[in-house]
Amino acid sequence: MPPLTDKNAIRAILRRDPVWGVYALGDLAPAMFAKTQWFGPDLTLVLHDFGTNILFAMGTASIGEALTHVTWPVHLQVQRDALDEVATLAVVERVEQMWRMGWQGHPATHRPFSAAQTVRLGPADVPALQALYADGDATGEAPDFFFPSMVDEGAFFGVYEGARLVSAAGTHLLARDEDVAAIGNVYTLRACRGRGLGRVVTAAVVEALAGIATIGLNVRAHNLAAIRVYESLGFVRHCQFYEALATAPLAHLYRNPI
Repeated sequence: MPPLTDKNAIRAILRRDPVWGVYALGDLAPAMFAKTQWFGPDLTLVLHDFGTNILFAMGTASIGEALTHVTWPVHLQVQRDALDEVATLAVVERVEQMWRMGWQGHPATHRPFSAAQTVRLGPADVPALQALYADGDATGEAPDFFFPSMVDEGAFFGVYEGARLVSAAGTHLLARDEDVAAIGNVYTLRACRGRGLGRVVTAAVVEALAGIATIGLNVRAHNLAAIRVYESLGFVRHCQFYEALATAPLAHLYRNPI
């Protein structure tokens, strides 16, 4: 069937589960919608941006059709049923189990640092952010989805010690017209961990997003320390999902029958 183009119809499907659909809802914003293709009868999104393709699914019925409209490789953000469906159609590698968490409101917990210790980051802080994130390259902990434009378009906060940025958190997306935001790019310098800095910068981002109906984030399932921090700030585990890379269509699907 042809791609879906009615934003209201797409939005209605995504709103059935806005925490799972938070990134896709953000892609309804005008600047992003032109980069998307949507497929039914359930809903699969292919986003053509950031120099690659990203596939998100709610259901499995439209995945096969969506994969005929991609360029390879394709980054996947899918739940278990959709991952299994993609694996029948394409080579899938680098599977990482994740949690999608959603914010449920301010907890009755004490913040270990005052808000005065955080500063709002802007375009001038991008080199400091890049230097901070590079600290995680050797261990594979560096945020893998950061683009300088996110700082200007979203909400980023950090803690400086002298001239060095030692901790930061921000947003992957902020779409006020769709009433959604996704927190990401959270990182603390390895030499400065154990002091609660990640918690305070993330809390500052949450506070800056006051009034947004749906705030989500992704965290690796094995990162229990980060999960505890997010839970202390009022986030709850919403659903498990998988990030993975589909590198090529399975050859047998394209062989001529004998």
